[in-house]
Amino acid sequence: MILKLALCSLRFDKIISICIVASLCAVIAPLLLLFSLRFGIISNLEHKLSSNPSNLEIRMMSGYRLDQQFFDALKNNPHIGFVIPLTRSLSVTANISFNGRIVQNLETLPTAAGDPIVREMGFDGELSLTEAYLSETTAQDLGLKPGDTFKFVISRITDNKTVNAVVPFTLKGIVKKELLPHKTIMVNFNTLVYMEDFRDGFEPPVFSDGSNPNSERQNFAKARIYVKSLNDLEPVSRMLRQNYSITDKLASVENLKAISKVLSFIFTTIALTSIAGGVMATIGLIFTNLSRLEKTFALLFLSGLSKGGVFFIVVIQNFILSVCAYLCSLGLFYAGMFTFNLYFKDLLGPETLVSILTVSHVVTGGLMTVFICVLVSMVLCRFKVLNLKVADSLRNV
Repeated sequence: MILKLALCSLRFDKIISICIVASLCAVIAPLLLLFSLRFGIISNLEHKLSSNPSNLEIRMMSGYRLDQQFFDALKNNPHIGFVIPLTRSLSVTANISFNGRIVQNLETLPTAAGDPIVREMGFDGELSLTEAYLSETTAQDLGLKPGDTFKFVISRITDNKTVNAVVPFTLKGIVKKELLPHKTIMVNFNTLVYMEDFRDGFEPPVFSDGSNPNSERQNFAKARIYVKSLNDLEPVSRMLRQNYSITDKLASVENLKAISKVLSFIFTTIALTSIAGGVMATIGLIFTNLSRLEKTFALLFLSGLSKGGVFFIVVIQNFILSVCAYLCSLGLFYAGMFTFNLYFKDLLGPETLVSILTVSHVVTGGLMTVFICVLVSMVLCRFKVLNLKVADSLRNV
C-alpha cells in the first residue's frame, strides 16, 4: 500500500517529478563528465609514463671496459628490470636489403627474454642467430612483413680491401615506431658479438666460417639498462652517475609526474566543490518538495496513516527520483563522453580516451547518488514531516 501511494503521488505530480529529475540531472551529469575527464586524462598520463620503455631506459654516453662483475651487480640490483651488454658504437651499424631496396647504417641492438621493448609488443624476445625484429619505419621502407627473409650486410677492411658478410635473416616481428623511433634492428646478443668480432678481424660464426672465433672477450663497451618502474629510475641513475656518463629521462618523467599531480589536485578540488554544491542543491530540492506536500501529509495523518508510513513514502519517492535522475544523467554523460573522445581522436590518436569511466565507477556513482538522496530525505523527513502539526497545515484549506 505504501509503495502504491508513493507511485500514485509521483504520477499525480508528474510535472513536478520531471522537474526534480531534471534538476538532479543538471548536477549529476556534469559531475560524471568531470570525473571521467579526470580519470581519463590522469590515467593516460600515467599509462604513457609507465608503458613506454624509453622512460625506463638509462643510456651510457661513452664507451667503457665493463666486465662480468659489473653486469652481475646490475642483474642482482632489485631496481633493475633488464640489462644486456652492448659492443662498441662503431660495431653496431649494419645495412639490410630486400627486393632491391636498401637501408644503410641501421643501429643494431641486442635483445633477449624480458626486454621491455619486445615485451611491450607481446614478443617473447627469443631470437635465433639469424632472426631479427625491425623498427616499423625500417620495415615500411623495405616493404617487409613478419616471415620475410632479407639480407643482413656488414663490412670490414682486410688487406686494404672491403670484405662484406651477407647473411640471410628472417624477420620475426615489427616493433612499432613509438617504441623504436629510429631505424633499428634487434638481434640475438651473440649475433651482435659476432658482428664486432668479424670487424675486429676474427672469423666468427654467422658472418664467417667460425674458424677463428674470439675466445678472449671479457669486457663490453656499454649496456642497455632498464629499471623496473618509474620510481626506480632516480636511485639507479644516481648510482650510475657516480662513475659513468649516462643519460635518462628522469627530468621528463618528473615533469610529467608533477603535471599529473597538479591536474589531479585541480580536478579533485573542482569535484569536491561540485559535490558539495550538488548535495546542497539536493537538500534544497527535497526540502522544497516536502514543504509543498505538507497539506498532503497532514491529510494522510488524518486518514489514519502512521508517521512511519509517511516516512517510508517520502523515502521511496526520493529513491525512485534519484534512480531516474541517475539513469538520465548516464545518458547525458555517455553523449558527452562520445563527443569528447570523438573530438580528441584525431588530435591524440584513436587509442587515447580523454573521457572514460569504468563499470565500477558508474555503479559507485549510482550508489552514492541514491545514498545521498535517500539520506537527505530521511533527515529532512524526520524534522520536517514527522514534526508536522496537522491543524496548522490545514488551517488555510
